[in-house]
Amino acid sequence: MLLWIILGGILAFILFVIGLVILFFPKQRKVGAILVGTGMILMIASIVGVFFHFKQLDDVNNKVLNYSAGKSTNESGTQEAKTYQVNHKTSENNIDLLVKTIKVEKKPVYSTMEQKELPGSISVKLSIKNNGKEKLTTYPNQGTLKASNIEVDGGDVLLSEFDASTVEPGKTIEGTLVFPLEKLKSVSSIHSVALSWLSYFGSESDPVRTETGTIKLTK
Repeated sequence: MLLWIILGGILAFILFVIGLVILFFPKQRKVGAILVGTGMILMIASIVGVFFHFKQLDDVNNKVLNYSAGKSTNESGTQEAKTYQVNHKTSENNIDLLVKTIKVEKKPVYSTMEQKELPGSISVKLSIKNNGKEKLTTYPNQGTLKASNIEVDGGDVLLSEFDASTVEPGKTIEGTLVFPLEKLKSVSSIHSVALSWLSYFGSESDPVRTETGTIKLTK
């Protein structure tokens, strides 16, 4: 959305400049005045849109901080968590995807995507190695998680932690994806997890999908 607002602002500026140039031609001054006026209005709208976008992002961050502060002083309900050491490796399409641990937690978490409290989450700690010849680009919200009868499309960007979003050839990055869950009866109700991960090589617009397959969760 922000990209489209910025592009709209650039086009508005170009329209404004064209209008100024046309004003110098007496027979086209009316057209020039219209273009100048339209360009100014669109530029103002674009600037307002940018400020509004960043205000929304700031509001979400404040909600998360306030939510965390409130939870630290007023915890309620049954909470449980279990971390599974899986070390599950998938190698395909010049990518090594290593899922190190999976943590299932029944504890209220504020989802920045849903903008509300959800009853639990699944955290996936993993590393990604680029075996290709071009730079690899990837993001936390491009993973899809399937856990038992639950499917979550995209990790929560603000809750997830990754040290980088690009991987140079031969290099490895690692981090943790956090998937808030709409429903979670108990930690023990999650028996397996499968992760589908999207990445992009170089300037390619078509993603490369890495599938872990089903990872059984055992003690």
